Amino acid sequence: MAATDHWHPLLCSTRLRNNPVGVRLHGKDIALFRTGRGQIGALEDCCPHRRMRLSLGKVIDQRLQCPYHGWTFDCSGNGESPGTPKLHATAQRWETLEQHGAIWVKPVDSEPAFPNFDISGYYRLGTLQHRIKAPLEVVVDNFTEIEHTPTTHGVFGYPLERMHEVQVQFEPTESSVRVMNSGPSKRVPAGLGLLLWLPRRYHFYDDWTTYFSPVYSVYDHWWADPETSREAMVRWRLYIFFTPIDACETAVITFAFTKSRYPGPAGGVRLFKRLALRLLDKEIRKDVSLVENLADKEPGIDGMKLSRFDRVLGLNRERIDKVYRGRTPTG
Repeated sequence: MAATDHWHPLLCSTRLRNNPVGVRLHGKDIALFRTGRGQIGALEDCCPHRRMRLSLGKVIDQRLQCPYHGWTFDCSGNGESPGTPKLHATAQRWETLEQHGAIWVKPVDSEPAFPNFDISGYYRLGTLQHRIKAPLEVVVDNFTEIEHTPTTHGVFGYPLERMHEVQVQFEPTESSVRVMNSGPSKRVPAGLGLLLWLPRRYHFYDDWTTYFSPVYSVYDHWWADPETSREAMVRWRLYIFFTPIDACETAVITFAFTKSRYPGPAGGVRLFKRLALRLLDKEIRKDVSLVENLADKEPGIDGMKLSRFDRVLGLNRERIDKVYRGRTPTG
């Protein structure tokens, strides 16, 4: 299976309205558009007539019109010429799906399973999209280790002076890597601590599994009393997908869910939905800044002085090569 032969989320649904949008997947340019009836098309962003970007065109009823000579294409890529009616052409198309607030694409001749979203009992907060100027492996490195949280994040993670107390466990399989962390929680802002009902003695628990078809991680974040296991009022579940735009840039799309022990519909989460999403966006932007300021963004890890938290780097790379890119190990 090639790297493109998976379901990839490429764009938040709210960003695809009346006009087409150009996106990239592994260096391939794709024009996304929504027809007047709501059907979504994904075509190679290059008109087969004279190579104009179709994403610069406009949607006319159920077809995408090229801005150069007015050729139009339906969602299957069938093109028609207004100047030479008997002349037809076909633009390469991608299969599309709209789920969980995002537009997903895959090649029409591949048959991957759609990623499983286990969100029963959770309330959807929303979908966030970020771009990071770094290769896939380097971006995944940052999102799949916890050691940077004391110096980077304001809410999630552990205090630097007690980082040595944090326990970390790894459970790798042939197609996934699970990492479990637990330890004393860093202090959160007073107002948020009150909302979460978060006593100082509570520990922070961070349990995630990374999958590789496509590359994404499912995170469970919660706080609990280390002696009684009684949890704080709110638990988070995040699905974060890492989609290569090209060899040097990666898109990160986050699907955020939460559940609460407060009474009422969705545990009262609706009341602070916007606040929670803004907080999450702020935390991810810190990751973006951190990764983009690395002195060296080469994907290789040879020569690094790795810690006990960094075992995941090698585990992930092995599965990215084997499962995601379909490369056969040598040696």
